[in-house]
Amino acid sequence: MFVNQHHLRHLLRPEHYTSEAQYRAELRHLFAPAWHPVAVTSQLARPGDFVTLDLLETPILLRNFDGELRAFLNVCPHRHSRLSDKPAGNTERLRCRYHGWEFQADGRTGKIPDAGAFRPWDRENSCLRRFAVGTCGDLVFVRLGDTGVSLADWLGPVRGHWESYGGLYRHAATWERDFPCNWKVVLENSLESYHIPEVHPTTFGDYPPAENAWHELTDRFSSFKTIPPRDFPGRAMAWLVRRLGAPVTNEYWHRVLHPHATGSSLDVFRMMQCVFPTGPTTCRYRCIFFTLRGTRGGPVGWLLYRFLRWVSTRIAYQVFDEDATIYRGVQRGLEASPFPGVIGVREERVHVFQKYVLDHTRGAAELPALDPALAPGGRVG
Repeated sequence: MFVNQHHLRHLLRPEHYTSEAQYRAELRHLFAPAWHPVAVTSQLARPGDFVTLDLLETPILLRNFDGELRAFLNVCPHRHSRLSDKPAGNTERLRCRYHGWEFQADGRTGKIPDAGAFRPWDRENSCLRRFAVGTCGDLVFVRLGDTGVSLADWLGPVRGHWESYGGLYRHAATWERDFPCNWKVVLENSLESYHIPEVHPTTFGDYPPAENAWHELTDRFSSFKTIPPRDFPGRAMAWLVRRLGAPVTNEYWHRVLHPHATGSSLDVFRMMQCVFPTGPTTCRYRCIFFTLRGTRGGPVGWLLYRFLRWVSTRIAYQVFDEDATIYRGVQRGLEASPFPGVIGVREERVHVFQKYVLDHTRGAAELPALDPALAPGGRVG
């Protein structure tokens, strides 16, 4: 059921999707204090395992130090080389690929070739820059800001739900893609089902009726729940879930924790999606996908899991590709639009997200005045 009874004002103006100043404000006020899902624990299971990635103009290296995960700026303090250019691997020591400087788990230097050439030693400027790391389920999170709340506090109301990303569910795939649009274009698309008939006519068909669409709206997050139809694909899915020894709920959930962490779930999968700005009009989408493994062992359980992984990831890729077809056109439209925009009640989660962006980058005082005729009919929060 929708919270609001009347359409809502589009709070963000077209320049919020193109402005360099807005982009910088979002990096500082939205993304620096946030936690970002960047990997899964299975990628870092053994001592010495590491992964690297670029996150919000920052190169990151994540590594397992004897069972403890640490994250560092992937830059050597000696002569600024990246410590590693490999996307993943395993090394006995954390060692710079350029001159061989080695670093310990706390970021301090270890062995340095010809160390005497660097006397007197500048200890303060020779340590790696370290970032906060945390886990929820099998997801690994990193925070770039030096200060901020703990991961548990940041996750808040979604923590219990996202702890299921692991356990009965096994990591199946991770993929990324760059898009020629502002990051909010991608995020807002995920917040509404109104586009389904036009963009996903064969994968989903139509948007669910109002009586089968439940929204929860708060300042920190929003959620959407629907019950998929009990058609042949739905019955087949339930059969597979039972055969794998897992409970059947037949509920689809979509939860967004502002500004950018999006968790989707159905009995057969768990999916964590994030979109990161790479510029005022460009972004990078990252998806971490889990498939139900269940509790059933033996060759039958393994074959069922392999089949389910193939089907579910194929559908996820298809939906992803369908959404990708509209982003460039939306961005080009924003760059030429003279319109203020309008938001229907089926899109009310977009309104809540836009208010969050404005509140945290420009301040509530700069929110556009709301026409009393457009006032929401329900309470948000």
